[in-house]
Amino acid sequence: MPRLDIWLKGLGLPVSPALVPLMCLQTAFFTPWLPPERCYLLSRLTVWLMAIDNVLDAPELPSPQGPLGTGTGQRATERDTTDARVRAWHEVLAGRADGSTSADPVTRALAEIVAAMEHDGRPELLTVWRKSMHQTLVGMDREREAARTAATGGGMPCLADYLTHGAWTIGVEQQVTALWALMDEPDLPRRLPVLRGALRQAAIAIRLLNDLRGHQRERHEGKTDALAIGLGQQEAYQRAETALDDCRRSLAPLTAAGYGSAVALERVALWHARMYHRFDPVRPGRADSAPLPGEPGATPHAPPTPSARRPKETPPMSTEQEVLDVIASGGEYDDAALAELFDRLEPVDVDLLVGTWEGGGFERTSENAAQLAHMRWYGKRFVDAEHVEPLLCRDEHGAVFSFEGMGLATLREVVFRGKQSAAMVYDQLPIVDHFRRLTDDVLLCVMDKKDDPADFYFHLTRVAGPVSPPAGEDN
Repeated sequence: MPRLDIWLKGLGLPVSPALVPLMCLQTAFFTPWLPPERCYLLSRLTVWLMAIDNVLDAPELPSPQGPLGTGTGQRATERDTTDARVRAWHEVLAGRADGSTSADPVTRALAEIVAAMEHDGRPELLTVWRKSMHQTLVGMDREREAARTAATGGGMPCLADYLTHGAWTIGVEQQVTALWALMDEPDLPRRLPVLRGALRQAAIAIRLLNDLRGHQRERHEGKTDALAIGLGQQEAYQRAETALDDCRRSLAPLTAAGYGSAVALERVALWHARMYHRFDPVRPGRADSAPLPGEPGATPHAPPTPSARRPKETPPMSTEQEVLDVIASGGEYDDAALAELFDRLEPVDVDLLVGTWEGGGFERTSENAAQLAHMRWYGKRFVDAEHVEPLLCRDEHGAVFSFEGMGLATLREVVFRGKQSAAMVYDQLPIVDHFRRLTDDVLLCVMDKKDDPADFYFHLTRVAGPVSPPAGEDN
């Protein structure tokens, strides 16, 4: 505990030293079997996540407005500075910058954590951790934009988008993926599809419990949360309860077999669920004093604990949310249901597509699925309408490159199943890929291949941070 306190104060991170005992107890509860040095590393990561939350999620206070609009200019300068810091954090995470000599203490702390993770972590699992770290920065940026939009009278994000990005920013995924990378558990990567699906459920549950506990604070600070979007308190609680139960049921075979990866995830979810039932750890002095459902003083119809499942009162999960969960877990889904959902979703434009996307399928038995698996297909990169790299693949070392043996592609407006949308047309193949929007960062897609009557459904998820560059490009 003194060591973490000295580290925090020495760097001058924007986190209250009063929270240090909680961080140490938390880490010890998650994985009491980890060596002390790795526990210390995880505690530093937790402190860092709290620091960036205090930097990026702190309320924007109104600046004094001078005669020439100096207040507005000051806020713009502060935002530019914050954006520059976030870009620096992405660069450190991607290994493109050192950060150890930065003037920013948060950047220096991250550089130290990344170096320690690279030294102690398993390379195949560090990729999963880095992705979650990039995602938390992207998610916090989305939250800031949502708050600014709401402050100017704009609309709220849809609930599916909010829960996707909100699950990224709650800190659970970053802690758990770091734990996995630091474990010596044999064959852990083989269990990732189940583990990651359970982790997503845990992160959504904790996000909803956080919103229930901190709603008054979020409203006071002009922030968006699930309740502000329109979810009722009881419904939010029931969704959190169901997600926690689904997490535990998914993990049950692994925890029964004694796999530390599953036990650690279950303990992380349990700790956070209990914590949010007692206080708001973000800004404890301004916590909402109203009891959550299930606490003493709550309304009588509330369930007694977050672990007691009440299926009859649980709102049915939408097909959209089911598909998002399947994508997160790497599972399979029925083609007929995907076709019905595809026809309901909104089209996309070129601007939304620009960027790098990681792909995956909903089945593994078709010829198309087998070919993509053989190629080690990673995803797609949309540079602009005239330049698309449709077949980003991984080489034998795991680096991402653009396979051009089947040509490149372009984006064109195409009418498909009654809707006009941007579609990807291969230059040399009789194939058109059509896209529909699940969220701003997740697309449901279908491959339309000439002379092939069966549609091949797949998904694309926007890559939050840089990926390994194609061979021949500079880092």
